[in-house]
Amino acid sequence: MRSFCGERKIIEDLAEGRKTLWELLASYHWSLRDFIRTVNRLYEEGVIGSDGKYIYLRRPYARKGTFGSARCPRCLGRAVLPTGYGRLKRKFERLLTGRPKPVIRFFQGYMRPGDVLARIALMHSYDDVEDRSIILVGDDDLVSLALALTQLPRRITVLDVDERLGEFIERVSKQEGLEVEFIVHDVRDPLPAELRKKFDVFVTDPLETVSGLKAFLARAACALKPYGSAGYFGLTTLEASFGKWLWLQRFLAQMNLAITDAIREHSSYPTKDYGIGFPYEEEILKRLKFKYDLPPNVDWYKSTFFRVVAVGRVKPPVCSKRIRLRVHDSDDVTWPGGERTVF
Repeated sequence: MRSFCGERKIIEDLAEGRKTLWELLASYHWSLRDFIRTVNRLYEEGVIGSDGKYIYLRRPYARKGTFGSARCPRCLGRAVLPTGYGRLKRKFERLLTGRPKPVIRFFQGYMRPGDVLARIALMHSYDDVEDRSIILVGDDDLVSLALALTQLPRRITVLDVDERLGEFIERVSKQEGLEVEFIVHDVRDPLPAELRKKFDVFVTDPLETVSGLKAFLARAACALKPYGSAGYFGLTTLEASFGKWLWLQRFLAQMNLAITDAIREHSSYPTKDYGIGFPYEEEILKRLKFKYDLPPNVDWYKSTFFRVVAVGRVKPPVCSKRIRLRVHDSDDVTWPGGERTVF
């Protein structure tokens, strides 16, 4: 049996029993485009079948040997977990009540509260929280509020184009006595001069096109102090091809930022809770070679959490020029019609 873009992984998952499309996708390590192609090929070859709700094997499959693999059931592969956070987690979840719903035109989608705290735990393990100045380039996850609740950072600044988020963060901060600065900012525009070279740490979740990665990470790098700084960001393999990952490694190296951590499936996004319908799901179903009706039953959209550290002087490529932003690349499956391609 050939193993191409997770074909063997899908078959072995189904050998354990029937699965929903979303359960298969939740454990898939390649791109959405590859997933659709592989599932369609297996269906056309008669290897798998579907009743519209579940996908199952139509042929017997015998594994070679008994050796297998599994994620750690306690840390879920994260290695670093938050401690002493029970009260903080409850308060954070309470503060999220009434948060703005994600807006598709801003490509928003927030992660689970526990995953936000897991991100902060990794940052804390590297001494990147206490007494640090932290800038968040985009923050629909509201990491800023969770950081503020720890009472550890020296400064927290949020840049986001969505004024609804700013109003929410400012209102909650005032009610709870938290210090979070919000600035309306479009990453296409140059970083304000007063924010350049001022921060110890950045956190961002960039748009996963080449220009999106460049815009978010370049603006974040412009905000970093020239020496001894660090950054954190999320990236998927569902949206970003491995070719894009390779481009990203080179881009980071050009800025003198070295990758210290890349933790797969660190963050999960509860798309079924957004209340707007997740646009990627419609695109997936439209491209299947068989009828499938079951809505998502698991959180299938997950991202890898990266940490980078400055090696020598940070060298951002552009701080004072506007960046043209494309929201669709040729290897994307999310906006295949070509519309909404350039801002």
